[in-house]
Amino acid sequence: MEPSCSRCGLDFRREPGFYLGSIYINYGITALSTMALYGALVLAAGWSAEQALAACLTVAVVMPMWLFRYARAFLLAIDSSVNREPIPGEGAAAGGPLSEAQLTSHRANDGQAGCAMGIALSLVLLFGLVMAAVSLWFVIGPGSAGWQDADPAEMEPAD
Repeated sequence: MEPSCSRCGLDFRREPGFYLGSIYINYGITALSTMALYGALVLAAGWSAEQALAACLTVAVVMPMWLFRYARAFLLAIDSSVNREPIPGEGAAAGGPLSEAQLTSHRANDGQAGCAMGIALSLVLLFGLVMAAVSLWFVIGPGSAGWQDADPAEMEPAD
């Protein structure tokens, strides 16, 4: 990864462990994509479960490698949208410790970034739950083999 943006000069270097959050973004998108792909292949395209699983396994292996840099960029975008204050020339940029005021400001911004990340991950999980509900609806909902339409003659009261 480049140390900074070639266009705007944004410094991509963060504290150790910062980019671990991108793993969760990458995993969430990959899991939801493979789940949606499996549902589409089995329910809509009529593939067998084995064929769909093979396709989903391929996607689950290849997609995280392709998505890795974009997940890191997304995490950086969330952080940069909240942490708008650059660290001043003195302190960390010069190799010295940050003042208490600088630490307080950046801790507050990190808290906001954490909230933004939590909201983003919650939306990803909510989307996954909706996709699971829709998949279940197709599997066990009306019109599937699991539902039996009642015979209207059986519903009439007996005399």
